[in-house]
Amino acid sequence: MKKMVLAAAIGLAALSGTASAESLVYISNAGSGSVSAYQLDKAQAQLKLIGEYPTGDNTMPTVVSQDKKTLYVSVRSKPYHIGSWHINADGSLKHIGDTAVPDAMAYVSLDKTGRFLLASSYGGDLFAVYHIGSDAVPESAAVDVIHTGKRAHSIQTDPTNHFLYVPLLGADQVAQFRFDANSGKVTPNDPAFINIQRESQTGPRHFAFAPQKDANGEQNLYLLTEMAGNITRLSVNANGTLTEHETIVGLDPEIAKTMQRGEARPLTGDNDLPKSEKPRLWQADIHITPDGKFLYATERTSSHLSAFSISPQDGHLTFIESVKTEEQPRGFAIDNSGRFLIETGQKSDKLSLYAIDDRSGKLTLKQRIPSGKNANWVTFVE
Repeated sequence: MKKMVLAAAIGLAALSGTASAESLVYISNAGSGSVSAYQLDKAQAQLKLIGEYPTGDNTMPTVVSQDKKTLYVSVRSKPYHIGSWHINADGSLKHIGDTAVPDAMAYVSLDKTGRFLLASSYGGDLFAVYHIGSDAVPESAAVDVIHTGKRAHSIQTDPTNHFLYVPLLGADQVAQFRFDANSGKVTPNDPAFINIQRESQTGPRHFAFAPQKDANGEQNLYLLTEMAGNITRLSVNANGTLTEHETIVGLDPEIAKTMQRGEARPLTGDNDLPKSEKPRLWQADIHITPDGKFLYATERTSSHLSAFSISPQDGHLTFIESVKTEEQPRGFAIDNSGRFLIETGQKSDKLSLYAIDDRSGKLTLKQRIPSGKNANWVTFVE
């Protein structure tokens, strides 16, 4: 009997190990109007396609619910909406509802309770907050719709869930709000904005919070500037306002020297910049490993994915490397273990799976597989 119990326990442990070594990955394909579902086998460092699901033309940002059962998908073609998709046990998707939104939403996230969906519009100069209903679908009436300065881009609450930030790409500012986690309502902080203006047209775009405070007790926020090609480190003050500390080049400085300041893309597209004598800087996305050791960022014109180490003492960034990757790299994501990074290219027909060295932060390409057209947003479900 003891042997049978032991064997059953070993078998259960083996099953648990297998399950924990696999993750689901969802990638939105703007050109194909779909979301592709993959399974990542971490033991083999291999992605396997589960299926592709039609979601609507210009499908872009996605985010997963806190319970990992629902994928929210922003469709940036008319009629603008957020689609809600149930995640089945095998990783396949089932459509369960749509929520109309006032404009094309360029970024979606959840507050830290998982009760509110946050969505910002680059073209509409606004953001909206939606309560998520008991059916897992965001309710049709927004809790709040806030009109911002020019070109609201990304949107997130801070780790305490007391404050909310929205970079304004066209105003060279980050809007600062107080967030009420009970009602979902937001109110402007004082001051309502922080200027990001070392030079004109920096283009604040995406940002990432360090998962832990540094040795000085600072909660650091890293802001990617689309047109200046920089990463700016800011800290969150006790009242939720931001203080800027330093700015560094967001990719290999030698590559950056060969390029010139970019300019904001037209509202009609997200694939090309105007022609110029020198290549234009055009950064896209930024993420940090869960242990807070490494930060990564993409630059689209030169098609590079860049790695930086983060000082645990003060949050300072040190450049590690820039690797050539999929053409016009748009979005990427890092798994919960911090060992794998998946990156897409808007002008590539493939996506890349990288292993992250946990000591150096350097990337090793493990796999390239076919992707949908204009693949952009990557979401892990673990």
